Amino acid sequence: MKKILILTSGKKSKLIAFKMSLRDLKIDLTTASFDDIYFDSTNKNLMLKGGVKLSEFKVVYFRLVGKSLETAALISEYAKKNRVQIVDRIYTKSQVFPITQSKAQEMKALSDNHVSIPKTFFGSISEIVKKGPLMFNFPFVIKSTSGRKSREVYSPQDIKELRELAIRLLVEEKAGKSFFAQEFVNCTRRIRVLVVGGKILGSISQLTKWRKRVSGYIPTEDEKKIDKFVPDNDVQKLALSAVKAVGIDVAGVDILIDEKTGKYFVIEVNAAPSWKLIKKYCKVNVEYEILKFVSK
Repeated sequence: MKKILILTSGKKSKLIAFKMSLRDLKIDLTTASFDDIYFDSTNKNLMLKGGVKLSEFKVVYFRLVGKSLETAALISEYAKKNRVQIVDRIYTKSQVFPITQSKAQEMKALSDNHVSIPKTFFGSISEIVKKGPLMFNFPFVIKSTSGRKSREVYSPQDIKELRELAIRLLVEEKAGKSFFAQEFVNCTRRIRVLVVGGKILGSISQLTKWRKRVSGYIPTEDEKKIDKFVPDNDVQKLALSAVKAVGIDVAGVDILIDEKTGKYFVIEVNAAPSWKLIKKYCKVNVEYEILKFVSK
């Protein structure tokens, strides 16, 4: 049986669903936290708590790296030397850190591969204040490049709001954060497409943060609901192209459709997506599908 290790940042209890989804798959599955990995300078091996060498596994899947990036980089280097396959492969290709840890790199990769994204500008906060209104007009969107917190997204509607926001963001910039700006997409619902191994497992749609600004009214409770979304050919092609451009195997692709122009835009390719809602609304066992892909 193929020995597979799934790692996550923080508590390994997050991985219980994988254990419950083995069913008929011929896999010897181990789940652990990055905190369970250690290295002893007296030997050449990375070890899993309990004394198991990482070289004993055929595949290691990084479910969620989070703050364990340094350990993930250590494992990736070790895996290369010991012929252990890493999923996602971005962790073995990246020289510093994987592309999905930087929204700046991610957006550039999408743009370089002709995947449709909103018009984007990378630069200091002072440059965004200076050039943003000229490039996008108001309103437009400012995001943190770390991509770690969805709340680090802002949308000033005029120059006064922009300058007030800049004062706050300059403090964060001095602390080491970086930002980029994008044009505002007139869209009330966001599409999330889950892709595993080049296959779309399901997709849903949810209300966007600024839906009232676009629609002009507060949605009813019925309109707030999450819906299963059946992607047309354009959405499917865009999602798969985005995953290919970024170079990852398990991804949540967020897509907006501008309700004024009908244009499609990718706004994020998440390498550690939440799939709770995909499971619920699309009736798919995501853990099983990932295990099936990883086992190949």
